[in-house]
Amino acid sequence: MRKILTFLKNDRTLKSTTVMVGGHNLANVGAYLYHLFMGRMLVPSDYGALQSLISLSNILNVPLVTINTVVMKFVSTYVGRGEPEKISSLYYQLKKIFLVVLGIGGLIFLLLTGPILQFLHLTSWLLVLFLDVALFFGLVNFLNRATLQGLAKFVPLTIAQTIETFGKLMLGIIAVSIGWGVAGAYGAFVLIMFVSYAYMTRILKIALGKPTWHPLPLGAMGKFAIPSALMTVGVTALYNTDVVLVRHFLSAYEAGLYAALSVLGKIIFFGTAPITSTMFPLVSEAHARGERHRGIFLKSLLFLVAIAGSVTLVFSLAPDILMSTLIGSQYTEAAAYLSRFSIFLSLVALIFLFLNYFLSIQRMTPIYVVLVGSIAQAVLLFLYHTTITTVITISLSVTTILSVMLSLYFLYVSRS
Repeated sequence: MRKILTFLKNDRTLKSTTVMVGGHNLANVGAYLYHLFMGRMLVPSDYGALQSLISLSNILNVPLVTINTVVMKFVSTYVGRGEPEKISSLYYQLKKIFLVVLGIGGLIFLLLTGPILQFLHLTSWLLVLFLDVALFFGLVNFLNRATLQGLAKFVPLTIAQTIETFGKLMLGIIAVSIGWGVAGAYGAFVLIMFVSYAYMTRILKIALGKPTWHPLPLGAMGKFAIPSALMTVGVTALYNTDVVLVRHFLSAYEAGLYAALSVLGKIIFFGTAPITSTMFPLVSEAHARGERHRGIFLKSLLFLVAIAGSVTLVFSLAPDILMSTLIGSQYTEAAAYLSRFSIFLSLVALIFLFLNYFLSIQRMTPIYVVLVGSIAQAVLLFLYHTTITTVITISLSVTTILSVMLSLYFLYVSRS
């Protein structure tokens, strides 16, 4: 046991992955408690308003995922090349650009206050102001997170995530308790962003030193952003298209059962996502140095298979108990599909890991293959959608084929 602990302590990949997975799951607990308390402390109409604000914020933040990947790639590449002055230049110049976007975009967004209030059936302009701040100030926070990831500073990144999650929980409980309702609940969501920002900015100021200036590689960043965005679209489509089409083609009851499967299945995808986000900068850094990086990927793969396999096994052994406990007894009929659906989401997580590995070493071809696969999945589901079993079979078949193709491509890349 001591040898295992020593190995974990000394192995950078496994140590970093353990920190990120542990921190991410701790944050998930905090997020669950936030929604649990808000759901019980707010009346249903206010809780619905809170959820609509959070969901709209999440949807509008999707493009920032691409920015996160691009910044992380270039920062980790500069680390690998031993060019810290370029990291400082990249960060501070992008920060200035983002602050300008924050100001202009924020003002434009406020002009849409009326339509947003009407569309979401909100009564207070203060909620739109909070949403505005969350969206555009979140842009700068994304830059901070991406830079920390690129520098492989996973402990501060995890601390920042914990501050956001549990700070939001505590402030939300206090605000709602003193009668501030949905404005207090969402205001806590926004206020804690400033605390997290201050912490991450302090860490980066120490790590990067004084601002320097080098020309921004905007052309190279734009070129890299295209496949990065396509990867996000392709993978997101794999585990969301089925939910949308089931809602359209099957009965409302079957759509409800499938939604319950999706909620549980996504535990696997999002539970293993920190493994991928840890691997990316480590591989990118090694690639920039001309060092071997296959071992980093294989350790990450082992970690992912262990977690996804364990969750799938638990879901397969006690599907009825888990479905009724975590989702509700009215969804127990969906338990019969949970095992196969868990395998499907495990394969999506595997595909995401493969694509991030290939992207970090600038092998773009697999991204287009997965994008075609996600389109094929959508077409097949549009044509064949008679039962939940049919839908899962199609999704499982597509992701299995993609996983095999990516595995073969990995072997090809390894040999070359």
